[in-house]
Formats: sequence, C-alpha cells, structure tokens
Amino acid sequence: MFLAPVLEKVQGLVTHHFPWDGPKPAAWEAQLAHVRRWLTQETVIYRAVATALIARMDPILANLQQQLPPHEQGRLFYRLDDRHVLKTPDSILEKMARRWVDTRHPPPISFSNLDELSDLGRFRIVTNFLSDVELICGHLEAPYDATKREALSPPQQLLWREFSLQGNRFEDLISIEPRSRKSGERCRKAQFTPKAFAHRGCRVEVQILTVLQEAWDKKDHVLIYERRRAGLRVDERHEQLSYSLSEQLYLADYLFDQLKQASAPPEARDGVIP
Repeated sequence: MFLAPVLEKVQGLVTHHFPWDGPKPAAWEAQLAHVRRWLTQETVIYRAVATALIARMDPILANLQQQLPPHEQGRLFYRLDDRHVLKTPDSILEKMARRWVDTRHPPPISFSNLDELSDLGRFRIVTNFLSDVELICGHLEAPYDATKREALSPPQQLLWREFSLQGNRFEDLISIEPRSRKSGERCRKAQFTPKAFAHRGCRVEVQILTVLQEAWDKKDHVLIYERRRAGLRVDERHEQLSYSLSEQLYLADYLFDQLKQASAPPEARDGVIP
C-alpha cells in the first residue's frame, strides 16, 4: 500500500488522469483495483519482449563462455536474472507520482505515455569480473557498429535484425568520472526495442553488472531507494555510507580483475605485473 507522502499524488493520478472509458467507481479502493488490472494488461507485452530479447542474447553469451581460456572453464561467467521482468502496477504509479512535481499541471508521465518509463520491462546479466562486463557489453554492442557488421556471428546478426539499441551503445555507469556520478549505482545499461513493435515503444532495459555491484544494489534498494520512493526521509549520512560502500566494492572488483590477470598463464596475461 502507498504511504502518506505519495498517496495523495497517486489518488490524483487515478481519479483525475486515468482514461475512464465507463462509469468511474465511487470508492477509491475500487478505482485503484481497476487501474492496477489495467496496468497489468498494458505491460504484459514487456514480458514477451524481454523473453524474445533473452532468446537472442543467450546464444551470444553462451558462445563467449565457450571461448574462455582453458584455465577459466567452469567458472561463473554470467547468469541471466529475469525474476523481476515486469514493474509492478504500484511501482509504476509511485514512479509516475514522483515525477509529478507540480500538481497544478498535468503529470509528465501519465497513462497515455507509459512507454516513456524505460524500465517497465527489464532484466540483468550478472557477471563475475569487471572484465566480463566489458567483454559481454562489447559483443552486444558490436551488431550496432557498422564497421563490425561483416564479422558478426549468426546470433549477433539475429539480434541486430530483430532489435534496435538506443544510441547504439550501453550507458557506462561504471567508469563515469567521480564529479559526474550522482549515485553509487554501477552497471552498463541500455534499452532495446523490438523492430517489429518500434511504433509502440516497447523498450526493455538491460543491465550488465558484477555480483558485487548487484549485492550493493540489492541493499541500497531496500535501505535508500525504497524509502525515497515511498516519500520518506533518508538520512544524508546513510546515503554517504552507501555511496562509500559502492566505491569500496568497485575497488574490490578492480583488484580481483588484477588478480585474475596475474594468476593466468603467462601467454594469457594482458600486461599485468604479477
């Protein structure tokens, strides 16, 4: 249920901005239940799009795993996390309410332009090392680089034929310079759209991140993000601590990559001094 700080805005969205195509229920609970059902129906297509996108990416990732050096065979390379593909109706309403700053004007995101929310459909590719993130990211971006198109594998060609990649690249939230960093989130992030449904704007967000970055995100999500989303006060010191922990985990990721390189056979090293 919505907490008091966002409840008023959610009520305004549901009562005054939902496109009622029949009699509007008098009771708030009935109105909300109707809108929840409507949002569930409207977003179900994102599950189908995410499933199709996973089917195109998985062979690319599996091929990369098969190409790992012999001494790395059998280790964790990646896993696809699609347990929370769809954003829940309440999360959608809360996000719409958060963006509605001035209630004297119509909400910037309403029921007619839901596709402007980039994470209605989403999944993650979780890797072991930072270098795995970059390797995977490079092979998923390659189909959208015209200079590399002739060297694409069949799975990469299928991905390019069926999906477009916004900006032809993944946003880099890992190596962004400190003065430009707004949060402790670290990942590579992109939006893919099926070309057959481009007119509907059915974007699916894909994040590539390490297990340590995912661990930080799951804790920050509960302790910081969820509280802010509910309109509750977040202690600035807690935010600072969470941000600092993100930096420390990035350092751990970086050093683990150095150890991986240093412990590799001499012919597999990439200029790293043991």
